[in-house]
Amino acid sequence: MIRVLVHDKGQCDPKKCTAKRMIKFGLAKSVTVPGIPKGSIILSPFAEQALSPADRAYAGKALVVMDLTWSNIEEFPRPKGMNERALPYLIASNPVNWGRPMELNSAEAVLASLLILGENEQAKELAGRFNWGTEFIRINGEMLSDYSSAADSTEVIRIQNEYLEAIRKTPE
Repeated sequence: MIRVLVHDKGQCDPKKCTAKRMIKFGLAKSVTVPGIPKGSIILSPFAEQALSPADRAYAGKALVVMDLTWSNIEEFPRPKGMNERALPYLIASNPVNWGRPMELNSAEAVLASLLILGENEQAKELAGRFNWGTEFIRINGEMLSDYSSAADSTEVIRIQNEYLEAIRKTPE
């Protein structure tokens, strides 16, 4: 089991906040930036490496999601001594961003990360707490399966690029 930590910037509607819901159900723990263990994986849209199964060793420290709105992404904290990783191409299934590529909410990001890192049971428990959880897995299932079988970040990027190329070639 991977310890999931959330740094909540308090920018979203508390009634719709997936980070708060993960904390409420004991699926994640709230943390401030100084409380993040050194060497943890931080999910970051600014990371130079994609999350891959090779990151499992770092996930032993913690998997950290920074909960803030996409419109305030410039406020994203970047603490030193962490392993920043970006998620590969995935499609949101939450009601706010349904169908939008790469606009995942915090719970979708954690769910995808757990599946990529091979924590399928933990991911299943998380998915069950959100009415869109199984839809996220259905929409992204093939990609998540391929990403989770990659050897490293380079291979995840190669797989992602194959999906993106296939999307570009699909006639409208």
